[in-house]
Amino acid sequence: MGLINYILKILTFPGAFLKGFLEHLACRMYEIPVEFSRYFQKNELCGHVEHMLAPKKGSFGICFLPHIISLFCGLVFTIPAALNIVYLGKVNVFGIIFLYVGISCLLNCFPLIEDVLNMWDNLFSKETSLVAKIGLAAPAAIMYLGAYLEHYFVTILTTAGFIYAIPYIFALFIK
Repeated sequence: MGLINYILKILTFPGAFLKGFLEHLACRMYEIPVEFSRYFQKNELCGHVEHMLAPKKGSFGICFLPHIISLFCGLVFTIPAALNIVYLGKVNVFGIIFLYVGISCLLNCFPLIEDVLNMWDNLFSKETSLVAKIGLAAPAAIMYLGAYLEHYFVTILTTAGFIYAIPYIFALFIK
């Protein structure tokens, strides 16, 4: 499974590099020591940085900030390209490049399972307030599910479904 993951990360290198860079920045923001900062490794850390487990709010920030930025970049590139290519049928070089960059960002937007489990433990510990538990439960659950989906390559199917469905969803609101 590691070889397939590595090949997928190499094929989607813009998104993997962006995800690793954003994780590195989040570690710097929360003052979490980075042990190994190579973004492309031949193990499960491909597209991520190896860092110490984050305490408290840092654990949520390490997972959420890179995720939301990668997701936003993926949507910004994918939606116009999918509208052009899938819905309008206009295939051009810019559309293909935008679609490739968007797909690579969407396929690499979730954190590692190890980071998500640490976030989940810190979020639902006795020391965390009830307001924080209620407010952060939904984003934490989405990242929890997404980390497992990315680990088992299911994000390929969800991204393909998204690319096919989003133009028709937009068309419902435009007409």
